[in-house]
Amino acid sequence: MNMQGNWKLVLASTMMVLIVGCAFSPPSKMVKQNNHAQLADWYQKEARDLHARAEEMRHIEKEYEFLGTPKEGHESSLVEHAKNLKDHYTKAAKVAEAMAKVHAEQAKNM
Repeated sequence: MNMQGNWKLVLASTMMVLIVGCAFSPPSKMVKQNNHAQLADWYQKEARDLHARAEEMRHIEKEYEFLGTPKEGHESSLVEHAKNLKDHYTKAAKVAEAMAKVHAEQAKNM
């Protein structure tokens, strides 16, 4: 991969990290209002969206494997990057599910 391709990959990876990071910014109004029912719903939706992103990255990973993309090294292959994003989205979805569960329990106790 040439330098221009490396920069594009770094930029794309950075954008994905920022998107994932922003995924866990629940609407502050719900937090300030201590609205656990709405927060539980919000986190459930986030979990669904994150699972969908993980599934999309799983498909992309399989496509890269099928296409036989050149590997410059184990850590820098497109397959490995797609796998890493899939794993991060899956972990983030599990965290969102856990947050939804906690908020749902808090809503029941109010």
